[in-house]
Amino acid sequence: MIVRVPATSANLGPGYDCMGIALNLYNDFEFIPADKTDHKTKNSLMYKSVDYFYKKNNLTTPDLEIKVTGDIPMSRGLGSSAACIVSSLIFANKNSGLNLNKDELLKYATEIEGHPDNVAPALFGGHICSFLEADKIYYYKTHVDEKFVIYLLIPDFELKTKAAREAVPKEIPLANAVSNISRANLIAQALRTGDFNLLRGSAKDTLHEPYRKKLIRDYDVLKEAAKSAGAVLFISGAGPSLMVIKDGKSPELLEILKNTETQDNWEIKELRPIDEGAEII
Repeated sequence: MIVRVPATSANLGPGYDCMGIALNLYNDFEFIPADKTDHKTKNSLMYKSVDYFYKKNNLTTPDLEIKVTGDIPMSRGLGSSAACIVSSLIFANKNSGLNLNKDELLKYATEIEGHPDNVAPALFGGHICSFLEADKIYYYKTHVDEKFVIYLLIPDFELKTKAAREAVPKEIPLANAVSNISRANLIAQALRTGDFNLLRGSAKDTLHEPYRKKLIRDYDVLKEAAKSAGAVLFISGAGPSLMVIKDGKSPELLEILKNTETQDNWEIKELRPIDEGAEII
């Protein structure tokens, strides 16, 4: 069985730990029956997620070989771990014959990942706002207006989520919290309605980007480059990838980004938001 899962970008600036969006960049996960699961596979996040599903339902976990192909890079803030988890749960759900609904799979995925901001759009597609309260997940999916084009900037270095989380302060001023709450609400509406001016005006974060940008030495120069072309730039998830959003294709923006002098090497991918989540192919 092969399961295809899209990349996801969480936060979108002020939507820290509660927003995520699915992108047309994919990994394919092939689950193959095996006589015995080898040591490397047993220690993979994919197999551990399959095992989690089977144990939760008092079933015997099958022996497997798992192959992964695709374009989602590891440790770049593009939901690679979410893709591993979601693909494995979709396989386990189908292979076991339980056929649980996607809300149940989201619950399992969140239990494994710890938060729903990447696993939700990986599973459902679209732009999703979500939060976890005790053991219940509240979420809402919206369609992203077709006008938006995303230029994804992927560097040649990794950034572990643990290090990015440690950079964020545990306490913040009340004014910063209010700023993020209001701006996150407006960004959600801007993406849904296609209001780029609203998106651009709301694109300021005070909770994590001012601290995480110190781990991405080209952040400031690339943000200025995007701004000069009238675009919006966010750190993708925990970083280090950066997501630049524009209202339509922009050869000018692409040229500016390509010609910006940086300390690290950056790959640029032109992508679009998608409404479809993970699927068996």
